Amino acid sequence: MATVNVRFVADELTPGLADGEYDIADGSSVSDLLALCQSICGAEIPPYNFKLMYPIFNGKPLSLDSAITKSGTLHLCRVLFGG
Repeated sequence: MATVNVRFVADELTPGLADGEYDIADGSSVSDLLALCQSICGAEIPPYNFKLMYPIFNGKPLSLDSAITKSGTLHLCRVLFGG
């Protein structure tokens, strides 16, 4: 088991989800963690919003398919556009 402290920095992408500590099985993906958050909070992330998410785990960028193998902090940020 891993305990992940989740911080929804771009909370406009995750309406109804609450910051906090969530316990997941080792090797669960970021997407699995978000599904757990949705289930616990009783809220649903609009499908398009997943394209705009930029997860950072313990200071390192991940993809939504990346596995979480240890406890730590996940910041869910917004992808930045521009040039």
